[in-house]
Amino acid sequence: MNAIALEPGCRSAGLSFEEARRRVLALVAAPMPAESVAVGVCAGRVLAEPVLGMLDLPRFDQSAMDGYAVRAAEVVPGARLPVTGRTAAGEKPGILATGGAHRILTGAPLPLGADAVITQERAHLEGEAVMFAVAPPPGTNLRRRGEDMRAGQALVAEGTVLDWRHVAVLAAQGIDAVRVRGRPRVALLSSGRELRGAGEELAEGQIHDSNLPMLAALLAAWGADVRALPVAADSTQAMQAALGGAADSDAVVTTAGISVGDEDHVRDAVHALGGTLAVLRLAVKPGKPLAAGRLGRAVFLGLPGNPQAALAGAVGFLRPLLARLCDTAPPAPLRARADFRLSRKPGRTEFIPVRLTERAGVLWASRAGPEGSGRLAPMLHAHGLAMLTASLGELREGDLLDVHCFLPGGMT
Repeated sequence: MNAIALEPGCRSAGLSFEEARRRVLALVAAPMPAESVAVGVCAGRVLAEPVLGMLDLPRFDQSAMDGYAVRAAEVVPGARLPVTGRTAAGEKPGILATGGAHRILTGAPLPLGADAVITQERAHLEGEAVMFAVAPPPGTNLRRRGEDMRAGQALVAEGTVLDWRHVAVLAAQGIDAVRVRGRPRVALLSSGRELRGAGEELAEGQIHDSNLPMLAALLAAWGADVRALPVAADSTQAMQAALGGAADSDAVVTTAGISVGDEDHVRDAVHALGGTLAVLRLAVKPGKPLAAGRLGRAVFLGLPGNPQAALAGAVGFLRPLLARLCDTAPPAPLRARADFRLSRKPGRTEFIPVRLTERAGVLWASRAGPEGSGRLAPMLHAHGLAMLTASLGELREGDLLDVHCFLPGGMT
């Protein structure tokens, strides 16, 4: 834990994005403990220990096609071979008689003595005998034992975010449960005298809260167990009461109320509960203020109140924080070419909502809407946030960009 970054009242003017993220991630003392879950519900979880192969796959030499199992050396084009047996998938392997052919179906074990399968489309059946136009080389239309996977082989590495592909492999190996990291429990609060929930009536000067449901949906998609906590009123006492029920979480996230205005109560509430909190002034656009610290056993992260600033903070800091809690790497950004130009003053890392399109095999990023951290419409059309480094001054059309996609799949 970075003690300097967590001294109460600590300020940092123009702290770089990279240094701020390092300080936030240093707050994680240890990853989430491991637990066993059934393979059928493990998708989206982070593997806590490597998975080794339990079985050879295929488990036995088998036919890849419907046809006839033969000894390749005994096949003479145009000569008749008696059909001496039949094996279907799920049956025990038969025995190929010398000088004969054995009827076999896809997935069935290869009969003893056979070394090739001729497809039924290349066979001519005459009563109890079969004739082939060509002689196959050994190994034709066979799946050999262990050619796909071997028992003892490393299959899935620790730290992997499991998905449907891993589920298929684990099930084929006969593995019914795996050890995964626990889901980080995140308490989510949104403050502001002007905020009301969806469905509530609005008085003059009031708005519906978009940050709380937006962040709750993102956190759930990123694998967290989210608990939204209401704040009864916009005061230090109300915030303290709400935060008091969040200290048993793994992370506590708030939006707004982290600056030094008359209505910003988060810092005082955290300190009143014995927590530590640093309000960092970042060289980041949008999202200049960021609060980071601890509240009980939980990592505390305070995001700005404007929707795009809260989103940038979630993508830039909260998502990597969840990954660190689960002992895995955050998703790598996509590389796309800029479909727009921008002149800017260097010195700040900047996040821009972008829409991704593919043209002639090249991924392009275009601005999803006009600039403004309070705007919601650009987020509606965006696939992710393009990150402009602090050193960049002139962005030209065609320049490569890192795009941090909101959800797996990028362009979904």
